[in-house]
Amino acid sequence: MKATYIRTISLLLMLSFLSISLYAQLAITGRVVDPTNAQPIAGASVLINGTQRGTTANDKGEFSLPANEGDQLLFSAIGYQTLTVGVKATTRSLTVELDPSNTDLNEVIVSGYSTPQTIQRTAGAVGLITSRDIQRTNGLHLQNYVNLIPGVKVEMRTIAAGNRIVIRGYGNQTNFNGVGYKAYLNDIPLTDGDGTTFLDDIDFTTLSRVEVLKGPASSAYGNAIGGVVNLYTERAPIGKTSISQQVLAGSYGLFRTNTSIKTGSDNTSLNINYGHQKYDGFRVHGGSTKDFLSITSDTYMSAKRSMSIFVGYTNSYDLLAGEIDSVAIREQPESSDPAYVSNNASIKTESARAGISHSYQFTDRFANKTTIFVGGQVIDQPFAAGVNKANKLKFGGRSVFTYSNDASPLRPTFSLGGEFLKNFNYTKSYGLSGGVLGALRSDLEVQAMQYSVFAQAALQLAPKLTLSAGAGLNYVEYGITDMRAATTTPLYVNLTGYKRFKPILAPRAALAYQVTDNVSLYASVSEGYSTPGTNQVVVAQTGVVNYNLRPESGTSYEVGSKGSFLNKTLTYEIAYFNMTVTDKLVPQGFAATPTIPAYSITTNAGKVQHNGLELALQYAYRPGAGVVSLIRPFASYTYSDFYYKDYKSDNNSDGKTVDYTGRKESGIAPNMLNAGVDVEVRAGFYLNSTLMYVDKMPINLPNNHFAPAYTLVNGKLGYRSALGNHVNLDVYVGSDNMLSSTYSSLVFLNLANPANNRPLAYNPSPKITVYSGAMLKYIF
Repeated sequence: MKATYIRTISLLLMLSFLSISLYAQLAITGRVVDPTNAQPIAGASVLINGTQRGTTANDKGEFSLPANEGDQLLFSAIGYQTLTVGVKATTRSLTVELDPSNTDLNEVIVSGYSTPQTIQRTAGAVGLITSRDIQRTNGLHLQNYVNLIPGVKVEMRTIAAGNRIVIRGYGNQTNFNGVGYKAYLNDIPLTDGDGTTFLDDIDFTTLSRVEVLKGPASSAYGNAIGGVVNLYTERAPIGKTSISQQVLAGSYGLFRTNTSIKTGSDNTSLNINYGHQKYDGFRVHGGSTKDFLSITSDTYMSAKRSMSIFVGYTNSYDLLAGEIDSVAIREQPESSDPAYVSNNASIKTESARAGISHSYQFTDRFANKTTIFVGGQVIDQPFAAGVNKANKLKFGGRSVFTYSNDASPLRPTFSLGGEFLKNFNYTKSYGLSGGVLGALRSDLEVQAMQYSVFAQAALQLAPKLTLSAGAGLNYVEYGITDMRAATTTPLYVNLTGYKRFKPILAPRAALAYQVTDNVSLYASVSEGYSTPGTNQVVVAQTGVVNYNLRPESGTSYEVGSKGSFLNKTLTYEIAYFNMTVTDKLVPQGFAATPTIPAYSITTNAGKVQHNGLELALQYAYRPGAGVVSLIRPFASYTYSDFYYKDYKSDNNSDGKTVDYTGRKESGIAPNMLNAGVDVEVRAGFYLNSTLMYVDKMPINLPNNHFAPAYTLVNGKLGYRSALGNHVNLDVYVGSDNMLSSTYSSLVFLNLANPANNRPLAYNPSPKITVYSGAMLKYIF
């Protein structure tokens, strides 16, 4: 009787504990997505930390898993960083965003083609920089990490401004800003309506990802001849709230702070960051002060709807020291142009932009993403001979509909969309000498507008063979109104004019062959274009509208392969392209007359041949045990055989015409090499090292002046660790240009200097610099 009583009590207790356990257990459902494009990460692993229980996300990124309050869920996928999310009593549905790693990059999803897909299955050359790549550096300079992409080179005019990106030889055709490519920040266009890209109001320290579509490879972005650069800011991890403070100090008065608040619920995230930066610079009159504020928000309203918002504000002041010649860069690189100092040459910029993106999955096969945006800039820029003042307003939007059907044997995918962008620029120019303001030179209202419609499609013709094709129809218009009052000056001309280019049709076709699950081959042919800028369409000195001017155009043929071996620890990418650019824009000079000052007219007088080879290789070794957790050597190489195929100083073909046919294209180094190694230790220590070699390059059309070759070695040593459950710490020291090389990160091209026949083209960069910093994060 007593034994029966004890067994009954024990059974009741077991049932009680079991019922409590069953009551506390939660049915967790959710999706695993890529944060920059909200695309599902198929096959992502979901595990309960400390157990063998888990599941795998389906092809839509969806998962379902029973868990208890307090459990820690580990989310991981090849090519992405592992994320831990805690289960709360209120947790029922999760949307988990995984950031890409800098290993296994071929498995990361990118946009820009018919539908988002992994890099390895994309029939084109794509460069990807992740947050881990940015963290290898101090994060301030775009060139320190984007230059790791073969075929891409970032150049800087000053220590903290004047960034321009050169992609396969396009981007340095003007000595200010970038042309020939398009750039976006969180889907908001950074490129203006006249085709120029201004990057000085972007806080590079807040970036988490940079995608570069090289060449005219994407109809969805207008087939710019150089390619597309997509920048994405950091997101807050879903389900976590944190506050962090970062401080960085270094050579030449460098001081940078970042204060960040990140908060996320099960399906929303918000990241607010304020950054302050001050840099005295190593050159006379070369300092910089910048303040940044950015707000990024993601909301997953349901499995079908998501919305992203970005708001950014920048206030910057960058002094300009001017250009010096090839002798001064060796003997006095810290010197400046006296005319720049006398006029306090600088760029003062106040900028704001905002955009909202909405994605909706109508059905499993049909979806739409729409982005609208608005932005403005106020720019005050004294220079050696005057001062320019500009107020700019930009607005527009883009919308893309996509369709895919994996159930069909042909697995068709299709996208159709459009983009609209318009600028209102109010610009004034005055004389300036010794800091004394002179007469009004120009007062212009410039309206530049670009709009396009595009379509892309892909069909799986055979189990391993996919055909893709696309086309964009692009429209460009410029309108200029001269706002000056009438004047008695005989040299005055009214600059009002209007130019609308013929619609530009840019098609593309590609074949991709999946050799194995991890290796692919592709071949493509595509056409691209680059429009002339506003100052080339209307000749300021004469007021003549250059109605005969045509956009540059190019046809690119490309073959390549991407893949991985050794259980995806060794990855590679190789691409060869051949592109002929016609209607190359050439400035043609005219001497002054008694009634008209000296002026230049841009003409279509050139043809350039671009032949290039790009190679990227990396190996990620992860020992299963021991002190070291990761050893990652990597290398990228670019070979550029770019030359003038039929290129003249003008299109007059008279005795004054100079023929540069057969000369190497100025501003392009024939060889570039980036290599490095990352080492991580389980205790938290890490070492990042990078070597960059840039071959000598011609800097003028006759090829009788060259920028010498140089080698840069950068390194960073640090320690990062979690201090308990709530505090993360990262402390580091680093050095750039450890070999103290003399070089210029940006060279003004094709400039004459009759005084000594040495082009005033060089903008020196500092020799060896050091920095140290720390980041402290508290997780609530």
